[in-house]
Amino acid sequence: MQAGFRFLGLCLALLTTIGCRTSGALLEPSSQETALQQRLWEAAARWEGTPHRWGGIDHQGIDCSGLVVRIYQEVFGLTLPRTTDAQARLGQPVSLHELQAGDLVFFRIDPKNRHVGIYLGEGLFIHAASSTGVTRSRLAEPYWQRHYWMARRLRSQQPETATPMHTPSIGW
Repeated sequence: MQAGFRFLGLCLALLTTIGCRTSGALLEPSSQETALQQRLWEAAARWEGTPHRWGGIDHQGIDCSGLVVRIYQEVFGLTLPRTTDAQARLGQPVSLHELQAGDLVFFRIDPKNRHVGIYLGEGLFIHAASSTGVTRSRLAEPYWQRHYWMARRLRSQQPETATPMHTPSIGW
């Protein structure tokens, strides 16, 4: 009888291991996505701490859409429009739960003001906040949840065969 339970336990452990290995493989990013995410994180680190300045476009001071312009030029070699409103019309809409590193995330701060950042993965985005300068924030923070508007994916940033990166649940 004990041998039967031991055998059953081994079978369950084997099935669990196979199941985990299979599902894990489906969620792992491709090497291209990993390299893309690494380049984005490195660019974010170079800009982090830069003070906010309306209309700014350099390390002396930068605003949110300027940061997007500079990082996209640096990482993807793409020249984007300078304003948040123009950037919001680029690419294709993407749902919050399908975000990939490099997607643009947009927020409506009030009826007149929009804000943009770049999704880095793992629930984080980089942006130039008027209060703190260039910083990383979590999409799950109540402030950003309350003001979230939409996300856009620029087709030329991702290879056509890319699979979505696993994005942890952000609670909404």
